[in-house]
Amino acid sequence: MESFGKILKKHRMDKGLTLRQLATAVDSNYAYLSQLEADLAKPGEELVKRITKYFGEDEERMLFLARGIPAQIREIKEKFPNIAPSYFRKAAKKGDK
Repeated sequence: MESFGKILKKHRMDKGLTLRQLATAVDSNYAYLSQLEADLAKPGEELVKRITKYFGEDEERMLFLARGIPAQIREIKEKFPNIAPSYFRKAAKKGDK
């Protein structure tokens, strides 16, 4: 199964980077990135954005994976790619109130 951590590690390894080098590049801590790669932690939105920008990855996809969004919701996102992300963002903000 695809996860944020597995994709992060693959991108890092493909670029031949150590955790320390990646941490410097995305302004994070190497120990925390290690936890992310092992799927032991969930990154905040800002870190996900920095990582996706650095690797040229799809931001919405990585945000969904980082948050552990259930497969059913990911399927909806894939079926309706133009409207699902903004809809889910609005729904999440309403839930935070």
